[in-house]
Amino acid sequence: MKIIKHNSQNLYTCNIGIMSFTSPNYDDVAKWRDDNAPNQEYYKEIKVLHDKAMQDMYDNNKNNYTGD
Repeated sequence: MKIIKHNSQNLYTCNIGIMSFTSPNYDDVAKWRDDNAPNQEYYKEIKVLHDKAMQDMYDNNKNNYTGD
């Protein structure tokens, strides 16, 4: 959940779970991080459920679907 400054551009990025936010304004990124930090556990739970659903899809693959 730390804010990272890009070297090649004047941009800041913050990642929380599978979500990220990028902006040239540090204050906007800090506000987004502070607003979304309380939901971090929820996002982790959603990611686990998503991963289980994808694994179940591949385990029960009847039409040889292997992804995009």
